[in-house]
Amino acid sequence: MNCIIIKSATSVVKTINRAGKPALHFNEQCAAIETGDDFPKPFKLTLGENEKPYPPGRYTLDIASLTVGDFDSLQVGRNIKLIPLTASVLAANAVGK
Repeated sequence: MNCIIIKSATSVVKTINRAGKPALHFNEQCAAIETGDDFPKPFKLTLGENEKPYPPGRYTLDIASLTVGDFDSLQVGRNIKLIPLTASVLAANAVGK
């Protein structure tokens, strides 16, 4: 089963200064996705404004995170939402391996 792993409940605010415009602030949390390869692939998860970091655990992607983009292609939106995987889902997945 593909899942997203959060190891730390910390986030970092990234600031981008722009000439003549207000600075942009992004609150980012480190995560990784299991894709069936030998190692999970790390990525940055952008949190919404005033959104607290996700606690450590295993998650799946909320369908609300997906959008239909140009040329009717499926895309992951800017603000990803995660759903915690329950212990029963994790146990069922372990049995299936």
